[in-house]
Amino acid sequence: MAQVGYASGVCSKCGKTLFRPRPADVAICDCWEYCPLCGAKMTSYTPDLTPSTYESGEMDIVMVCNNHTPPHKSKVKPVEVFLS
Repeated sequence: MAQVGYASGVCSKCGKTLFRPRPADVAICDCWEYCPLCGAKMTSYTPDLTPSTYESGEMDIVMVCNNHTPPHKSKVKPVEVFLS
């Protein structure tokens, strides 16, 4: 039987409730794109590809907020929210 209406779920990171039209069973919360310090939308981070960078953990950084000195670098990845 086909499901109709909306499915919902709560993000485990920020607590936001997401709604998607059925038959969706997973949604991606956008909270990982926002700076936890100032709330501004961060930009994608492109690491410097020199060998010393690989050792310092810079390869794990995915987003950066340039509103701070030094810039806030985030390793948080997109959060999947399971809907019911």
